[in-house]
Amino acid sequence: MEFTVKLPQEAEKLLADMARASGRTVDQAAVEAILETIEDWQDARIAEERLRDDDGARIPLEDVIRKVELREAAQRRKNPAAE
Repeated sequence: MEFTVKLPQEAEKLLADMARASGRTVDQAAVEAILETIEDWQDARIAEERLRDDDGARIPLEDVIRKVELREAAQRRKNPAAE
């Protein structure tokens, strides 16, 4: 798909400056900026969905660290030569 976007003069100048400073063409800088914005929007949608489905359950950090340490200790006992 190809389309044209009319930018305000200041935005056009900033885009050109950004492209020049990063060694890209204006088109490359614009495409990258658009893709980053779309990714941010998608991330926000996922975050909103997860918040909506949040059951409020939390695991204290200390419990997570303890479980990881126990798992690592068990792996070391199984395969002591890996150390």
